[in-house]
Amino acid sequence: MRWMSHRGWALAGGALLVVAAAPVFAAPQGPAQPPSPTPQAAAPATTPPPATQETALRIPASEARQALAQGKAVLVDVRSKEAYEASHALGAISIPLSDLPLRAGELPKDKLVITYCT
Repeated sequence: MRWMSHRGWALAGGALLVVAAAPVFAAPQGPAQPPSPTPQAAAPATTPPPATQETALRIPASEARQALAQGKAVLVDVRSKEAYEASHALGAISIPLSDLPLRAGELPKDKLVITYCT
């Protein structure tokens, strides 16, 4: 395998997984109540379940390229470190799939996270 240019990303050969933070919506409340004189603690946010191979959103390579070109996404190579060092898509960062749960905090929360493997 050789280095891949922007036009030659081999995204179709691997799984495209998109990880995004799910929006959290407040439950409907009853009639409006006057503000409390003492501040109340916010309810803890719930963490969405992790995407699996069956539930992960799949996007076409053209959509992935467009999001990356516009700076709206980050590309993550989830293969082993050795495979990444041998060859990877231009601009991709390496986070092996087995490390992803531990390193998810390194990923931007305001961008689409596109993972690939070949």
